[in-house]
Amino acid sequence: MKIVRIAVLLSALLLAASLALGCAPNDELEPTVLSLDWVPNTNHSGFYVALDQGWYEEEGIDLEIQVPADPSAAIRQVAVGHTPFGVSFQEEVTIARSQDIPVVSIAAIIQNNTSVFASLAAADIENPADFEGQTYASYGLPIEQPILGGLMACYDADVDQVEFVDVGFDAFPALLAGRVDLAWIFEGWDGVQAELLGVDLAIHPLEPECVPNYYTPVVIAGETTIQEQPELVERFLRATVRGYEYAIANPEEAAEALLRHSPESDPDLVRASQQWLSPRYQEDAPQWGLQDPAVWEEFTAWMIEHNLIDTPINPEQAYTNEFLP
Repeated sequence: MKIVRIAVLLSALLLAASLALGCAPNDELEPTVLSLDWVPNTNHSGFYVALDQGWYEEEGIDLEIQVPADPSAAIRQVAVGHTPFGVSFQEEVTIARSQDIPVVSIAAIIQNNTSVFASLAAADIENPADFEGQTYASYGLPIEQPILGGLMACYDADVDQVEFVDVGFDAFPALLAGRVDLAWIFEGWDGVQAELLGVDLAIHPLEPECVPNYYTPVVIAGETTIQEQPELVERFLRATVRGYEYAIANPEEAAEALLRHSPESDPDLVRASQQWLSPRYQEDAPQWGLQDPAVWEEFTAWMIEHNLIDTPINPEQAYTNEFLP
């Protein structure tokens, strides 16, 4: 009996200690799923840091991070409620809402668009005026031509003079292999990889006077989750914010956390990319994740102007800062 009483006492003490530390016992954790937009990379570091540090558990969440076979699957999974949270892009959210798909952006992962058009330096493509007559590695997305065309129009060039070559999601390999002249890449990942490979790229940014800034990527939730489980959204974002704040302040440690959860990733690429990206997560915003109404209003108007959505949306319903701590 004495041994039983001691065991009960120890269990009670462990429970009290876990609650004092803000941790829920394992059987009280709420299973929750986050669906990524692509394979694990430094855009996602904050999630993996928070998972690695046990911060989701402290919020009572047993988080599973899923890597979808289809990069656009997250928005569908979240919309129908199969997963509470996902990673998407502002343009995808806007298109979804114009089709009455009830998803909402709840945080911006990176404050300013880090995607760029790239060409091999040896190709002597100096600026977007030189895109005419070139081949472009197309993902097959409707937004590509307006984005490329908007940039070229600032240089009095015509996007109809560019040949679009559908390569699926192999745009960067197609560029490196010389199968195309131009590709749309994330500078903090593909651009860093090119440096590590010793490949010189010419980088052509999306100039804001040509193409409005927009959030890419973003964290999303379904309207049903927001309405029925607002406390879960708050707890999830509290842990996620801690993860990204840590990654901002500690890029080396953040890279190692990502590699522990994604050992198949290239360690040199992850470490170099993290150094490049950590200062850009929050950049000029007062806090990580905050979304500026003007960014949503201006890019939504731009999408309407370029016939990317048939039905106008209310930008204020497409995003929220409400759940950021």
